Amino acid sequence: MAERQYVSEVKDLADFKHHHPYKGVFFKNLKSHPVHGRELRGNQGAYFELGDNRVIDAHISEIPPGGHSKDHRHTHEAVIYILSGRGYSIFRREGGPEQRVDWGEGDLFSPPLMAWHMHCNADAEKPARYLAITDTPLMDRVNLNIIDNAEG
Repeated sequence: MAERQYVSEVKDLADFKHHHPYKGVFFKNLKSHPVHGRELRGNQGAYFELGDNRVIDAHISEIPPGGHSKDHRHTHEAVIYILSGRGYSIFRREGGPEQRVDWGEGDLFSPPLMAWHMHCNADAEKPARYLAITDTPLMDRVNLNIIDNAEG
């Protein structure tokens, strides 16, 4: 089996946050908060710098009707809460079997560390949106942040 090819999302994400900054201690109604396209990830999102947090951050991602994020993996932990919509996520570790998790509004899950995964919207008519709380800032501070995106 050929080795998987991938690209790093770290610089792309830093550029995205720079061009679409959301900083503050309070954000209202994440179900309708503006989101911006992230071509490399294949969805739309908004990233938040909350208060003076140095270890955690938050972002919302929106998956278009019938769409999916691109396959990716990361060293940061992420806890995902479904704000709206329904769909599923597929996880797999290198060389291991796939695991599918079906989700809907109000559900909570966490992708395994460094497992390849993608999030899929099962509704062909409405977008799906989730909130992710991550420790990406901590991984950045200790120079351990890796975000890989599968090519092709």
